[in-house]
Amino acid sequence: MIGKNLTEILGLIGEGGIELQSFPKKTLTAPYQGMQLSSAFQPIYSLSHCRIVGYEGLLRPQDAQGIGIPPIKVFGMKRTEAEIVRLDRLSRTLHVHNFMQQHDDKNWLFLNIDPNVIVQGRHYGSFFKDLLDYYELPPERVVVEIIEGAIADESQLSESVKFYKNLGCLVAIDDFGAGNSNFERIWRLAPDIVKLDRSMIAQAVTNKTARRILPGVVSLIHEVGSMVLIEGVETLEEAMVAIDTDVDFVQGFYFGKPASALKQDNYSAQIHDLFRDYSEQAPKESYAKRLNLEVEAFAQAVSKMQAGFSMEHSTKELINLPGVDRCYLLNQYGVQLENSIIATTRRGIADIRFQPLTDGSGATWVRRPYLKRALNHPKEVQLTRPYLSIANGRLCVTISIAISVLNQIQVFCCDIDWNH
Repeated sequence: MIGKNLTEILGLIGEGGIELQSFPKKTLTAPYQGMQLSSAFQPIYSLSHCRIVGYEGLLRPQDAQGIGIPPIKVFGMKRTEAEIVRLDRLSRTLHVHNFMQQHDDKNWLFLNIDPNVIVQGRHYGSFFKDLLDYYELPPERVVVEIIEGAIADESQLSESVKFYKNLGCLVAIDDFGAGNSNFERIWRLAPDIVKLDRSMIAQAVTNKTARRILPGVVSLIHEVGSMVLIEGVETLEEAMVAIDTDVDFVQGFYFGKPASALKQDNYSAQIHDLFRDYSEQAPKESYAKRLNLEVEAFAQAVSKMQAGFSMEHSTKELINLPGVDRCYLLNQYGVQLENSIIATTRRGIADIRFQPLTDGSGATWVRRPYLKRALNHPKEVQLTRPYLSIANGRLCVTISIAISVLNQIQVFCCDIDWNH
């Protein structure tokens, strides 16, 4: 430990300075405005590793009678700037001390930093570095959580991220997806971890659109170079959604509630079982399984076209299946050859507002995933995820395949209404 004592590190902020009390097991608590503050730690799991990789330090206030008080009431109290800094330093000190007393020598400690402290650069000083040095906690084992939407000044936010990264800590943007969260900020800040707000997983369970979009959000964050954590996972269904979205980490009551003692059984058989159940269910829920009849008719149409029959003749059975919207051919450059063959039963279904987009003859679809995948995997049937068809304004799935017609590479496509 370094030469400074703990009181010197904390600093005398506000009336009465800072007091800490140690119990026999060396657990620290702290009095604060008639309350007693203590620490609780919630485990954070890596899904891929099926084990704990970190703990979030959470403040647990109690009144004079020992009855718990919601932390939000404490942080929401009207306080002076000095009191805000005092509470922030108290919280961090409690969590670091109580974490280190439990002799975890490998996992991360997640610490929340009050946004009001973050934007006051003059309060940085050497407090945090001195605190980590005092407890001999390497900064690379600390994940500093910053609520991105709570800081309007982007220069201050950027300065805060840079400060903690230069210190050697990891930085997590917290509560992303709530309030005024901004993807553009994520791209510029490039945090180590993005914590998705609980509202995102809750909506994904009840809202089909949110369920389809969430994997894309996770993928986009991964492309920025950040890892993704979903917090607030409370049910089995939410846990299965988390696995399906390809997030890196999970946190929530389903996996472990906050407690003063670190959870000791680091390996999670529960997550292992989730992956087993997910693997068993995935084939049943796959697009290919759901569209088995359409894919089979699509393959038959391809065989007829390669035998020399016209597309109109080849697609008669396919186009008459319920939900099949249209069939069309593209050349290898993505340009549509002639008009689409539209199912008779579907001609009155298209959203009239999309009328200018109905005729696809000569349109270029070179950017579409169904074209790229087909050209990259010739003679293999490809299926897209559901997406909005600009031809009719409805969600659709496209089946595609690259084939040779009259010695020319063409891509045969079929759009199917996903909600039929």
